[in-house]
Amino acid sequence: MKKNVAKLLVVCLIMTMVMALASCGGSKEASPYVGTWNAVSISYSGVEMTPEDVGLEFQLVINEDGTLAATTNGEADGEGEWEESDDGISITDATGSEMSGVMDGEQLIVDFGDDFIVTMEKAE
Repeated sequence: MKKNVAKLLVVCLIMTMVMALASCGGSKEASPYVGTWNAVSISYSGVEMTPEDVGLEFQLVINEDGTLAATTNGEADGEGEWEESDDGISITDATGSEMSGVMDGEQLIVDFGDDFIVTMEKAE
């Protein structure tokens, strides 16, 4: 009888831990960052231009699972991971380089560092 009670207690504890861990993860599904974003403006060293001005099409796909993928002119350009915070998002690419992004109204402003900033709008 004591063995059965102990087993039941262990099962209850495991179920409690699983439920607690599942609730901690939280879904990124509701995040405003999730989706496909297209570059509409590029700023480098203070010089503003459109992607068309420099002959490129840049797209960032931010997934619910914390991953993202970038394409330039339709070609895969890199992958990475993202994490949301109160300050926006942190992006880490496959090489370990870190970038940041913030929402400005309906636009996503991504700071790639070295004075290189891309303004993006969500694809419809």
